[in-house]
Amino acid sequence: MSSAIVELGQHEHDLIGDIIADGFADDPVNLWAYQGTSGMRPVFTMLARHLYLPRGYGHKTADGSAGALWLPPDSSFDLPLWPSVQVAATLLKHGGMRSVANILKLDAFMKSRKPKARYHYLFAISVRADRQGQGLGGALMREGLKRADADRLPAYLESSKASNVPFYRAHGFEVIEEVVPAAGCPPMWRMWRETRP
Repeated sequence: MSSAIVELGQHEHDLIGDIIADGFADDPVNLWAYQGTSGMRPVFTMLARHLYLPRGYGHKTADGSAGALWLPPDSSFDLPLWPSVQVAATLLKHGGMRSVANILKLDAFMKSRKPKARYHYLFAISVRADRQGQGLGGALMREGLKRADADRLPAYLESSKASNVPFYRAHGFEVIEEVVPAAGCPPMWRMWRETRP
């Protein structure tokens, strides 16, 4: 199977939504937010379709086993109105009112902590469960960071899993804050990487 890194196409929201849902199936913050895994795939797909692919950029392995989504500086993090309604309805269907409330709390808290500087934002980097530990995440990260470095800008992410923090550190990110976004939510780590020449 090929591990070559290629750009995601604008039409590949279903693929990247599926990759992220697969890779995040054991993520403690997302399990708390979505109240299980059933809502992850449809919501990640909608976010890719209406936000991250139209306004940002992404990469995948050629075989579709891993992928990442980024937003460039000065991009809005807000979904258009109708997709926001669709996301809320999907959350309600799969996770009930608790999922809707958890997502709203999480989103509001993390938006309030976004840095004021200009940066490239890594929304998600994900490797399917059966391909983890093979270097695919590192290859995706290096490809995404090329764009931030070419722009001479830092990069920012929010890790929702403690075991991923060393991976991000290996790529130049440092923890700037550990936070608990809401009561009952597992911790998250806000991480920052200065630009590289």
